[in-house]
Amino acid sequence: MKRNFTLITGAFFLGMISFTSCTIKQDNYARRTVSVSGTGSVTIEADNATIILSVITKGDDVAETSDRNAKKMAEVQAAVMNAGISKECISTQNYSVYQESHYDNKTGKQIQDDYRVTNEIKILVKKISMASEVIDLSLKSGANQLSSLSYGVTDTETAKKQARSLAIQQAHESANLLAGASGSKLGKVLSISEHADYAFPRARLMKAASPMNEAMLEDSAVSTPVSGGSSTVTVTVDAVYQLR
Repeated sequence: MKRNFTLITGAFFLGMISFTSCTIKQDNYARRTVSVSGTGSVTIEADNATIILSVITKGDDVAETSDRNAKKMAEVQAAVMNAGISKECISTQNYSVYQESHYDNKTGKQIQDDYRVTNEIKILVKKISMASEVIDLSLKSGANQLSSLSYGVTDTETAKKQARSLAIQQAHESANLLAGASGSKLGKVLSISEHADYAFPRARLMKAASPMNEAMLEDSAVSTPVSGGSSTVTVTVDAVYQLR
């Protein structure tokens, strides 16, 4: 009689294990989700410009060539600051001094040429309408290489927040539509991530990118035409919702 009771108890215990295991599987199966993406875009106008230009001088005496370069760069910076650009908005990007050379086919030797001194600066123009004036003043004051002109926005966070809201709204609407089509109701958000992208195109400059001589600069009487244009801030969100 005691042995039978033990067998019955053991069978009951095994039955409990089997029932519990089945319940866990049902819970996992019942956890349904829907994954969606949403994209929001906001167009913004550029409000500042960054100009990178250089003063390049050549000569057979390195000290004299460097001194001449320094004087020209001082004139360029003075002209730019007189136009209203603060000293804090002008910074040196690169300064180099080296002796050029060429290969002589007749002698088979490397021949040393003039020294080349390059002083490259970056100018931040906070008022974009002044970009053309700053370029012209710099070139007329001694700068002879204009490397790049790019645009930017002082405050991108406002546009990013707007784009994010649009992206989240689109993702939520998509999730609602899919939930309804499957006969379910939309539950809480289980996970969400975002990716932002925005960039302003570089301007196409009318001035040559290579060093210009004085004759070329004298011919540049017409103001350099530049336009900031606009760019689009785009935010994409990936969200996973629970289905009920």
